[in-house]
Amino acid sequence: MRIAARQWGAIARRQALKAGMTSHQIAHRLRTGQWRQVARGVYVVAGAPNRFELQVMIACLAGPPSSAASHLTAAALFGLAKPPAVPQLTIAPRASGRFKGAETFRAPLGPGEACIRSRIRCTSPARTVVDCAAASLVEGEALWDLVDSALCRKLVRPPRLVRASGEAWAAARGRRRRGLGNLERAPDVWRSGAPAGSPPEARLQRKLIGWGFPRAERQVEVFDENGKFVARADVGIPELKVLFEYDSDEHHGPRFWLADDARKDRLEELGWTVIVIDRFDLRPSSTRLKEELDRVVAPRFLRKERKKRGRQLAA
Repeated sequence: MRIAARQWGAIARRQALKAGMTSHQIAHRLRTGQWRQVARGVYVVAGAPNRFELQVMIACLAGPPSSAASHLTAAALFGLAKPPAVPQLTIAPRASGRFKGAETFRAPLGPGEACIRSRIRCTSPARTVVDCAAASLVEGEALWDLVDSALCRKLVRPPRLVRASGEAWAAARGRRRRGLGNLERAPDVWRSGAPAGSPPEARLQRKLIGWGFPRAERQVEVFDENGKFVARADVGIPELKVLFEYDSDEHHGPRFWLADDARKDRLEELGWTVIVIDRFDLRPSSTRLKEELDRVVAPRFLRKERKKRGRQLAA
């Protein structure tokens, strides 16, 4: 029972025998309903809640030794994705994977590529992201969100993810290499400058870079002519005097430190522009934010050009 309690209510036959039980004792528990058989050689204690973790544990116990939850299942254990309909496992290349209730992938796990999460053996965060990309289980914006969430939660550092992606790409062929090629571009916004504080921030940085605007900075502080503090924004572009206010209940950030309209009016008096954005503005097809930035930047660019021409004529 102590073993089952550590494994979300599941226990393998081999574990019960090793703990000192006999075949007759196991059969008695099955006959009386104390245990129920859920897979070949795997039992669940009566009354155990039917949780996602239990289903993953059952799949791991039913699989060959050293099986590890991987791909979207591991991502779900780390809180990075929704659980797949069927648990996904990585097993040794030559292991027998003929068992129901799980989708298996054959691949070796090197040093540091496996860990324990929620009392379940699974692939490491870096390996999990690489596997999901290589198998094309997440693509496009979903892949960016997976990478950004893993990095924002500090489950893996950007250099480690970049290195793991490069090593996997060098060893991959065909479809796996195409999926990993998409992953190579995902950490671009993390390679330099201040790291994003949330997935929406990272998405915003990608859009700004793609449109040719300067990178946004974090924790932008605004002071008045006398050096008095006015406001602080989580995200802004000081060069353009633009601050972003993210309007969403889904994420905690970026947050903007604006408590009232008076502070907003004061920012505008100082020449700053506050642009309110939401999750729809961060979608790939949305152009509203770019149009708003163009509207703000164009007059300032023209003023700079006029001043420049004025100095040239004066000279």
